[in-house]
Amino acid sequence: MILVGTLLLMLPVSRSGNPLWPTGTPTSAGTPAPLSVALFTATSATCVTGLIVADTATYWSGFGQFVIAGLIEVGGLGTMTFAAILAVYVAHRLKLHQRIAVAHATGSISMEDIRGVVKRIIGYSLVVQLVFAIPLVVDLYLRDHDFSHALTNGLFLSVSAYNNAGFALKTDSLMSYADDPWILLPIAALIIIGGIGFPVLAEITRAIRAGRSRSKRPKFSLTSRIMFVGTAVLILGGWILMAALEWNNEKTLAPYSVADKLMISFFSSVSPRTAGFNAMDIAGQHDVTWLITDILMFIGGGPAGTAGGVKVTTVMVLAFMVLTEVRAGKSVQMFGARIGRSTHRTAITVLVLAYVLVAVATGVLMVITPWGLDKVLFEVISALGTVGLSTGITPYLPISAQIVIGALMFIGRVGPMTIATALAVRPDTRLFELPKERLIIG
Repeated sequence: MILVGTLLLMLPVSRSGNPLWPTGTPTSAGTPAPLSVALFTATSATCVTGLIVADTATYWSGFGQFVIAGLIEVGGLGTMTFAAILAVYVAHRLKLHQRIAVAHATGSISMEDIRGVVKRIIGYSLVVQLVFAIPLVVDLYLRDHDFSHALTNGLFLSVSAYNNAGFALKTDSLMSYADDPWILLPIAALIIIGGIGFPVLAEITRAIRAGRSRSKRPKFSLTSRIMFVGTAVLILGGWILMAALEWNNEKTLAPYSVADKLMISFFSSVSPRTAGFNAMDIAGQHDVTWLITDILMFIGGGPAGTAGGVKVTTVMVLAFMVLTEVRAGKSVQMFGARIGRSTHRTAITVLVLAYVLVAVATGVLMVITPWGLDKVLFEVISALGTVGLSTGITPYLPISAQIVIGALMFIGRVGPMTIATALAVRPDTRLFELPKERLIIG
């Protein structure tokens, strides 16, 4: 998908003819985009990140923006999901290895109804995007009185928000709509719905269909319960901290009314959950606000969805592991269920791999770029978490740094565990275990 997107964005028809923003490099209409710009943009769109080296609103033509939207849709819902759809409608069946891969990608427990699961994911996603595009289109039309412009921008924002991509058709992202609840709140809802994960969405849908009948009311899985609690805690905690830290900052929240401050800080807590839109100037925020945003970006959203990060479930499992160890417990128990040791190892592995990637990439970028730790760390976590927020340094990165950021976006979308497993030289196939010894820790 990245290769196809790069080739399409390098076509002259994808360019608007405006200069490369914000460096101002002059170009003429009909000149194809450079390989580095097209590749970075295609990677960012397919990995639903939102980091850009060329302004989406001015640098790309309508065709180029359509290509970006298509890459976002495929990247957000998953290339495996679309491959399954093609297999169903072209070959009329799914092979066993395809069923296993799709089950893993969509978070399905059973492989019996993979085709139905994939169809429901596509159906839910399209319906949600269309429904929430309505208030966006109406609001944009009332602002500009240009229906075609409102329709294009509204649909693009809906696709980008649901897939947690963060691409916008305005140079300042959503800062010009910072006091508009009909823009920020639908986009925030799309970010939460898309980022909570397909398995959780499926359970919510089943619960709604079951209605209020106690006999038919389904029991939510442990994953869903963790996601409900974890998402609420992270959004509420981020909201309170964002508002408290930026309330009197003249560069961010100070000029707005109390109601607008609360709305913008709420949106600024939701967006780092891998969406990447910004309603306040990131560069104008306090350093400690960047730290809070770093944490939210690193955690991300739910598994088997459009969000990135190490995932809420991973962090919740690790938190309960620490709590169990501190209490000298014998097993990790969460919400009435015991967590298996294989899940412990997976959670620790994901966190350690992500931490190592962040540390190494930050060190490399600090060597090859002139910026310090705070800005580089923010950029690295934003890329690995497929978020797309930036302190403003992305367009000025040299090609070598763009390659590093592009690799982080790819790893963040595919998953550190998947990459590590795919690169494993020799899988562990031993049929025996060595004697156990007690190691002193801490």
